[in-house]
Amino acid sequence: MRLESSKNRIALVAVFVCLCSCGRDFFGPDSRELAAGYRLKRGGNPNEFVLTIPHESGGMIIDEIGWREPLIVARASGSEYWQVINTARAERNRVSDRQRQSDPAYQLIQVTTADMAWNALSPSKRLW
Repeated sequence: MRLESSKNRIALVAVFVCLCSCGRDFFGPDSRELAAGYRLKRGGNPNEFVLTIPHESGGMIIDEIGWREPLIVARASGSEYWQVINTARAERNRVSDRQRQSDPAYQLIQVTTADMAWNALSPSKRLW
């Protein structure tokens, strides 16, 4: 009986190690990768989302976001300006809503609310 109990413990530990090492968070991931390390992360309350930059845990609380390779556009909560991130060049710029709507490069980027973007993103795969 004791030998069987030891085998069960070993099997349980092996399963736990496999689950932890596979790179997926089975207990509810709090962030989802967009591209090049930029992530959308749940904030302090369920309706708050934060855009984080690579290798950082904090970031900008956003209301709206959109993307089209290699660009990510996001508007901070309460701001009239958009952050434009070129993931291919690791560049960030600030543009007005008028600039975003008139620039041909930005017009092709469909913008949505942060919660809708969260639901559209995969918990295990980045966009590009």
